[in-house]
Amino acid sequence: MGNTFTTNLNLAKPGAGDVNWEEEYHDMAEAVDDIGNLLAVNIPVVGNAVDEQVVFDGFFPQEDITVIAIGIFAKTAPTDADLTIDVLKDGAELGDLATLTAAANFEKTVLAAPQDILIAERLGLKIKQVGSTIAGADLIVTIHYKKKPIPAPA
Repeated sequence: MGNTFTTNLNLAKPGAGDVNWEEEYHDMAEAVDDIGNLLAVNIPVVGNAVDEQVVFDGFFPQEDITVIAIGIFAKTAPTDADLTIDVLKDGAELGDLATLTAAANFEKTVLAAPQDILIAERLGLKIKQVGSTIAGADLIVTIHYKKKPIPAPA
């Protein structure tokens, strides 16, 4: 009676009549729990970056989440000044900027204060600064987030 494995995550499934369930799956909760930290959404921004432009505003998470980092890729890098993007919650700027350093095509910023977004709140992005000579263009902004833990029963 050997184990079989799931298609996507290659998780072991016990065979019929397996009496070693507890031993084999003792650490499974931690492995599955880690999956909740591997979530991301990509937002394309076509054309030149524009200072103070809201480039996305309308992501309502299916569960409470915490935004932990923002990645910015630019097909055309900004020059002579950094490109920065702020996270919006219900249209309000949070002031925790993600940065794409001048002349760079990609950078990931771990937010100084992870931002909680509840199921009823709207997540968005706003460009706060662009390159001074070349603004930067054709962006892909990646929002890295994790699911908030389910509260323990009282």
